[in-house]
Amino acid sequence: MRKYLLVIALFLSFTQLIKSQDSLFVQSFRKENIVGRWVEAERTEGEKTKPAGEFPDTYIFRDNMVFHKGEAAEGVIVFNITGKYEMEGDFITIYYNNYLLNKANRLKPKKIQFKILSVSDDEMYVMVKDYDYEYTMLLNKQSQ
Repeated sequence: MRKYLLVIALFLSFTQLIKSQDSLFVQSFRKENIVGRWVEAERTEGEKTKPAGEFPDTYIFRDNMVFHKGEAAEGVIVFNITGKYEMEGDFITIYYNNYLLNKANRLKPKKIQFKILSVSDDEMYVMVKDYDYEYTMLLNKQSQ
């Protein structure tokens, strides 16, 4: 009988240990890891991976939680999205208004969400959710 109680007690203590280890896999990134200018290097949609084109998208995360997305063309970046971003765990959520739409639709804020899969000093690999559209993207940090 004591053996069974000992086995049950050990089993219960190991399940608590396993549960507590699950939360360790969620990595939290700080703003300092993200702030800067990031240029799209490649995009994976489904099974297809394609390198960035001649004018890759540029993503700028500023220290004051302002976000810019633009397209670099001949040394000039034309911004088509400006908004605010928030960070929670390994997610970056960007809220912006699209002023190119008609007046009724431009007042509704749009949302893009980046799930950070990995980040280093010069690369960030993210999964992007834009409305119902999902893809992964490799971004390279650009020195300023």
